[in-house]
Amino acid sequence: MLELRLMRQFVVVAEELNFRRAAERLHMSQPPLSVAMRNLEESIGIKLLDRSKQYVRLTPAGAVFYRDAKRILQYTDQARERALMTGRGQEGSLRLSFVPSAALDVLPSIFKQFQKRYPAVQLHLTAETTTRQLQDLRSGRTDLAIVVGPIHDASGLVIEAMESQALVVAMPSDHPLAKPDQKVAMRQLAQEAFVSFPNVEGAGFTTALRSVCEAAGFTPRIVQEASQMQAILTLVAGGLGIALVPASMRRLRMEDVALLDIAEPDIPHTYDLMLVHTEGNDNPVIEAFLAMARQRMSSESDDEA
Repeated sequence: MLELRLMRQFVVVAEELNFRRAAERLHMSQPPLSVAMRNLEESIGIKLLDRSKQYVRLTPAGAVFYRDAKRILQYTDQARERALMTGRGQEGSLRLSFVPSAALDVLPSIFKQFQKRYPAVQLHLTAETTTRQLQDLRSGRTDLAIVVGPIHDASGLVIEAMESQALVVAMPSDHPLAKPDQKVAMRQLAQEAFVSFPNVEGAGFTTALRSVCEAAGFTPRIVQEASQMQAILTLVAGGLGIALVPASMRRLRMEDVALLDIAEPDIPHTYDLMLVHTEGNDNPVIEAFLAMARQRMSSESDDEA
């Protein structure tokens, strides 16, 4: 078994063709280097260097060994570097799932910074409801998920709060309360029909809806359900009801839907985004992505301060 140390020493000798200069490059004295080259030749079983007091030359076998040894050392260095990068989360892949509303507001800036810092990492993205995201995490189909909290069954999961998202009221643009640049009081909506997210697909979001309505003194009358926010807005546009949706949905600009801020400052109208992964997932890219997300949240907090 050839030692990489001897191969590195031989490559330097082959490049310098002078033991004194080679020893200086290797930060060692000349006699041990001469002994190392003889040991290398003995282990291979053939002469690699012609040497005399006047010169040092590569034998034909030495020239071949030099080219191959240099290539092996390059591969070894690359393997070491890739192992280090992978271990630090700088190379590899991350299977990330997210609730679609996060793609409109939270994720673009994180993705931009993440790909800039970790260009060798491949992101595999899926948009799903929170229930399906948690199923995919537990089955090993994804590594990390951005979900709507709270999570009622957190067994085997590592959960980290991300940020709160504001809710707004979506109603048909011809609704009597849909006045431009106006806010709407939740207490005015007690008799309205609501379109909602199915509780089985996203308990966190439906919990937020009920909490806002109950804080205003009523229980929402849910007449339609849809498992995607865009589908909810389509039902609202068709006049089937009103809805509470993430404020980020304003980026979609649906013509027949008005999105109004909630007027009452005493009624909390937010929901929580959370980062979740399983306890047994040791993919180092997870921590790299979490660090990037924390950095974004920290910078936004500083800006608000």
